[in-house]
Amino acid sequence: MRLVPTLTALGLATLLAGCQTEAPTRQPAAATPAPPSAAPEPTPATPEPPAADPAADPAAHGSNGPAPTRPGPTQSVVQPFVVHEWGTYTSVQGSDGASLEGMHHEEEQLPAFVHRRAVVPQGMKGLEILPEGVTQKLETPVLYFYSDRARAVTVDVGFPQGVVSEWYPQAASTAPAVGALTGVRDGHARWEIELDATLADADLPAVDEDDVWAPSRRVAAMALRAGEERERFIFYRGLGRFEMPFRVTSQAGSPALTVRNDGAEDVPAVFLLRVDGPTGVIESLGPLAAGESRVVVPTPKEHPLDLYSAEARALVAEALEDTGLFEDEALAMVDTWFHSYFRTPGLRVLYVAPRAWTDALLPLTVSPGPDELVRTLIGRVEVLTADDEAALVAQVQAAASGSANLSPTALGRFAEPRLRRAQALLAARGEAAAAQHCDGLIFALNQP
Repeated sequence: MRLVPTLTALGLATLLAGCQTEAPTRQPAAATPAPPSAAPEPTPATPEPPAADPAADPAAHGSNGPAPTRPGPTQSVVQPFVVHEWGTYTSVQGSDGASLEGMHHEEEQLPAFVHRRAVVPQGMKGLEILPEGVTQKLETPVLYFYSDRARAVTVDVGFPQGVVSEWYPQAASTAPAVGALTGVRDGHARWEIELDATLADADLPAVDEDDVWAPSRRVAAMALRAGEERERFIFYRGLGRFEMPFRVTSQAGSPALTVRNDGAEDVPAVFLLRVDGPTGVIESLGPLAAGESRVVVPTPKEHPLDLYSAEARALVAEALEDTGLFEDEALAMVDTWFHSYFRTPGLRVLYVAPRAWTDALLPLTVSPGPDELVRTLIGRVEVLTADDEAALVAQVQAAASGSANLSPTALGRFAEPRLRRAQALLAARGEAAAAQHCDGLIFALNQP
């Protein structure tokens, strides 16, 4: 069995020692703190949300947020040189809280102009081969720049426990070299860009307004160029093999979830979301202190999808602003992930990663050094409960015996991690035939 590395406190300290970043100096707007948690007990039911405002609901404007309006001038930027970043990483956790392999499949199709390590028929997010199992998707980190003048800027991003597989604009260099990939580790990308306030939206590559790329441009950041390529931000994403110190576990026969922060830093905000067809619900769990474990019983009270998703968008955007992101940046992030976060069926937990976790996961150096650097990542955990696992095991057993059919595509998003969990449970029970049937389904998922 392969062991997946964990970002322990020692690992964080080691990585942070080589990370040349500056703490943000902009103070976010004060937020009302959540009450301190007492002994673990069920979370109270979510209050009835206010009526949805169609003008504020991205569903009224397509899957990727409201119709674009150019943000106002960046009068809130008082420092000569400011850099802000947001992004997300995604895992599927089994009932034991361990992240599952099989996360290399494409979910959000990017524009054709985005650069990739390789063009692969399997859609493996640009990786030319898959040397080992992937447990995390690193998705849409984008870097915005604000400057009092034109500047030449160099950006270096490391990914010690993963590989940068897609990016835009063109990077000056990436590692490992194409063809030299021996593991999902030691990733790096370097950009040499020019900040240019004279560039307008018309100078950027064309994308449809409902494209997943479009919301990230609805920000009053300074545009940039890298060679002949122009954009309003630096984008990169990749695949990784690591565990974050955040767990969601469950027990058979119980609706309760245990949400645990095994890290040395407080998690600023945690949200529990459930989408079931035409309804959904979000529960704000507040912050989760270092070392804290909390038992949560998801509320059975759900709301119409449009009403719920508008509320969820507002709550998560507010949490993003509390980290120091500007309002238009926070909205750009939630609108980019609006469909995936808020409208796709399933049970998931979103949490704001502590800055120390971000710096350890993705060491960043910007030269010249910015006067302010804000880095905000959202951890996204797709939850596979013990009861979900039991139901899936029963499906595989029936398919292996020939009494039912099971298509892997019928398992929806993240089919491979789900099948890998079923396979491990069946193998542990000594049910070799059913476990082997899982192998066949996983093989089918990875065919062109």
